[in-house]
Amino acid sequence: TRGARSARVAPARMSESVLDTNTAASTEIAILDSLPLAADYGFDPLGLSKMDLFPASASDKARSPEIVLRDYRDAELRHGRLAMLAALAWPMQELLSPTIARIANREFGEPGLSDILAETAGRSPSVLNGGLEQGALLGFLIGVGAGIGAIDSVSLRIKEEMGNAFVPGDFGFDPLRLLKGASPEAVQDMQAKEINNGRLAMIAVTIFVLEEATTGLPVVQLTPSLFHPLWESQSTWSFLDAAFGVASAAQRIPVEQAVDMLSQ
Repeated sequence: TRGARSARVAPARMSESVLDTNTAASTEIAILDSLPLAADYGFDPLGLSKMDLFPASASDKARSPEIVLRDYRDAELRHGRLAMLAALAWPMQELLSPTIARIANREFGEPGLSDILAETAGRSPSVLNGGLEQGALLGFLIGVGAGIGAIDSVSLRIKEEMGNAFVPGDFGFDPLRLLKGASPEAVQDMQAKEINNGRLAMIAVTIFVLEEATTGLPVVQLTPSLFHPLWESQSTWSFLDAAFGVASAAQRIPVEQAVDMLSQ
């Protein structure tokens, strides 16, 4: 198998990777199918990739940089995927919760969501915004944590079974068959897009948290143009009026006057 080879293929453009040396000819490092890593631009100003902070380092002090880097990429992908979900869910719940709370109060007599909105001032519940101690929400968070733990246990088993052939983030879950029949180049391109979008989402969620904690306002109010339809924006209507005002005025001209203008 590919994982049984004794030498490994060097990451492309080693000068741009966070790995220091080209160990392609090494007989001590097993081949890693995950290398070269997608979206490895060599950016590591704090040198974190050189520090093995994983539990495995407690029993194996001589883990190779390639193994450590692969584990960091796996952790980055996990956090990036959660962040992409959070970046979508955070503003969506701020947009939809008021409507859902009104329906729950009026139709079912359930004030729970209204209580959360009152405590957080319409912001998403978080450690800084509050609201996490509410009964229903606390139960939901415990369920989510249990679900993530179950997924992690399965992923760790898959990683152990695959050994050196393990590719970070690849747990065989592709229900839409997006990568079925894709070339290696297409797969790596998709991996690069996923990791880059995950990085952007982690930054976005961090900004959401800090903005709401410092201003006390929901992020959908701080930057409404990002979360509301264009037709709800006054600036959009001002632009349309300025650009097409003449055409609109022409439509209000009486038919007789328009006929006279065309006949001249």
